[in-house]
Amino acid sequence: MTIDIVLISYNTQTLLLKCLNSLKHAPQGCDIGKVIVVDNASNDLTVENVRENFPEIEIIALDTNMGYAHAVNVGMAYAQCDWVFVGNADIEFRPNSLLNLWQATQQFQDIAIACPQQVYPDNSRQRSWGFFPGYSEAFHYLTFSSAIEHIIESIAMKIGIARSSRLIPYADGAALLIHRASFIAIEGFDTSFFFFGEEADFCKRMWESGKGVLFVPSSIIMHVRGATYGGNSPSLRSLEMLVNAKKTFISKHSPNSYLAFIMFLMGTYHALMSILYFPFGLLSKNFRSKIQMNTMLTGLYLLGMKSSASSGESV
Repeated sequence: MTIDIVLISYNTQTLLLKCLNSLKHAPQGCDIGKVIVVDNASNDLTVENVRENFPEIEIIALDTNMGYAHAVNVGMAYAQCDWVFVGNADIEFRPNSLLNLWQATQQFQDIAIACPQQVYPDNSRQRSWGFFPGYSEAFHYLTFSSAIEHIIESIAMKIGIARSSRLIPYADGAALLIHRASFIAIEGFDTSFFFFGEEADFCKRMWESGKGVLFVPSSIIMHVRGATYGGNSPSLRSLEMLVNAKKTFISKHSPNSYLAFIMFLMGTYHALMSILYFPFGLLSKNFRSKIQMNTMLTGLYLLGMKSSASSGESV
């Protein structure tokens, strides 16, 4: 089995080199075809460093940053294998990450997307998939079912309980194994999503085409989450992009929903999280960052609610 690799970079030169080194030194149990790096007009030395240290890698240096989705579409146009791994520059491969992903797809029918279990640098569990933006996401957040699932899965990982692959709504875009023909059939990523939301939209359309999305916990990939937007301390601009991407997704896929009410529900959730984190924030800088992030998101969702209601949007 041969798999092509497409990696998207933007001002992450050090992390990208670590990613490429991990691919080179961690055996993957399968043949690696093309390795393609699409650089989104970085202003660091990403392009020069890749050319110097990995001359065998095909690097596409874009003149303008037109967004993550656009870069993925560019990279996929150069791929040739039936299966292509698409990832961020801030990931690192573990042994057999790719083989385990591909083998899992063969155990289910009509799978077009598979994602691994992402972990933080300390090997703790990281969110690897999600519920579609809208009522589904709001329900799982407000009932804390997502938090409970995270706790249970984290404990299972820590004590070594084997977990089975399973179908999921959408896979986190940091690490995706994609069936290339299926990608082409639905015309790739929607470039109206600049950053955030593009993977949810892609998976939604893949499900609608009759193909499934799979989570494979036996495949492990380390992800320095937030390396390009601040992690637990993202900028206001990044959070605005996140909220706007969710609004775009809901407007596109749930035309009969009440967008203002969904914005209210999400704002309520983040307000609750700010309150719950407050006591811990007195002792921990990490929790203070989470409080700040959730407070900003509360404001952004409530502003989104107000603008949706005032414009009379029913989407």
